[in-house]
Amino acid sequence: MSDQTTTAPASIARNIAAMASGQLVTWTMTLAWTLVVPRLLGPAGMGLIVAAWAVTGMLATVLGFGTRTYLVRAIVVTPDRAGELIGTGLLLRLLLAPLFMLAVAVWAHFADYGHDGTLALYLAGGATVFTLLAEPMQAGFQAIERMKYLAYSDVINKSVQGLLGIALAVAGFGAVGFTGCWLVMAAVVLALDIRWLRRHIRVRWSSTARQLAHMARESMAYWAFGVFFMLYLWIDSAMLSVMTSATIVGWYGVSTKLFQTLMVVPVLISTAWLPRLVSVFERSAPELQRAARAPIEIVLVVGLPIAAGIAVIAEPAIDRIYGPAYAGAVPVMVILGLCIPPMYLNIMLSQVLIAARRQFVWTWVMLGATVVNPAINLVLIPQAQSRFDNGAIGAAVSLLLTEIVIVGAGFCLAGRGVVGLRALRRFAVSAVASVAMWGVSYAAHGVGTIPSAAAGVLAFVVVAKVLRLATPEEVEQIRRRLARFAPRLQARLRRRVAPTHSG
Repeated sequence: MSDQTTTAPASIARNIAAMASGQLVTWTMTLAWTLVVPRLLGPAGMGLIVAAWAVTGMLATVLGFGTRTYLVRAIVVTPDRAGELIGTGLLLRLLLAPLFMLAVAVWAHFADYGHDGTLALYLAGGATVFTLLAEPMQAGFQAIERMKYLAYSDVINKSVQGLLGIALAVAGFGAVGFTGCWLVMAAVVLALDIRWLRRHIRVRWSSTARQLAHMARESMAYWAFGVFFMLYLWIDSAMLSVMTSATIVGWYGVSTKLFQTLMVVPVLISTAWLPRLVSVFERSAPELQRAARAPIEIVLVVGLPIAAGIAVIAEPAIDRIYGPAYAGAVPVMVILGLCIPPMYLNIMLSQVLIAARRQFVWTWVMLGATVVNPAINLVLIPQAQSRFDNGAIGAAVSLLLTEIVIVGAGFCLAGRGVVGLRALRRFAVSAVASVAMWGVSYAAHGVGTIPSAAAGVLAFVVVAKVLRLATPEEVEQIRRRLARFAPRLQARLRRRVAPTHSG
């Protein structure tokens, strides 16, 4: 495989396309939800939901044993044992479910969120149990490269949550109504995953205590990484809920919700690429670095314009979507946007290390991040609260500083061979084009949000074309896809126009 190879195998492209198509639907539903629900709930009500997300997310990772990532790798290497492995994973999750709900009850007792906050936390805990039970099956779908089922689950879950969540918010059910909807949809997705899995894998339930112990032991490295990563991801929201008010948690919550939506890009790429990277490593360890260059190059190039775009639209978008009550979320969103390039890269670097059976090394990195980030938060949250009356700014800056440190560690661990000279050149070109986009948009902001944003995008396209950001292979791929899409679009237009003409 040469350094010039950037195109993914056809199966990876199909899997990414399937998940991306599903993500378009979920983005639409999420946008509808964000246009309505936060306004109706207000920052305080939104803060209750964010607290429930944060607490259940951390506890689920601590008690989830990291079996999903282990299962993906194990099924890729030994596909004939898929049914046995998934069955053992499900039994392990069932055994841990009571311990998880006990941990939720303990947190609820000491946190004292009030009646609605406590009820929302319990409902979110029940939804998380169903999600934990679905994960071994979703690991099976990923391992056998049937990503369409992951897309189906996400679309159904997010679509119904979006529409029903809006209806419940309009009816005045608040945070309790939303988390109750989450519980119902998690149960529905679990049932669908069971049905879909039967088409491809027969689950074996004859697991022994030795098999359960073996999976728990083998999952420890993945579990430790997941624990530290999830604590690192949610600890700022949990700390804000204790150190500031629910309103400020709500500001941070809407910003992180939008931010996490943008994480779909590296998640799609890493989810589709991981099975292939594992297979490559099993054949030849040196070949892994060459195979990893393509996805790493992609995330290096796309992260910068997304960050610039957030800086351009953060203020008008938050004002129009959430209203003046969420003005404190604007600076938080801009700072979180700066986290995107390093975080995209870190997600992909972690997948390379997992494929190379070095996940425990990355676990040490996340352990360090889990220690450093809360320490920085302890300093910056009170300072930001005192100076700007917005502790969420301090939490966002803490995340940015920690991500920069993780990037340095990631390059040292994964090796310089995963990033070629062409990737560095394209990264530099993307940076120049992104700065041009932001500068033009900022200079033109007086003419309106849409015109200024359009001018910025045009500036990015012009600079990218002049400096040849896209490779000839990528240009050819785009042309082929447009050539395939154009006839379909024309046929649809004819079908719509025909009745009008006949009438």
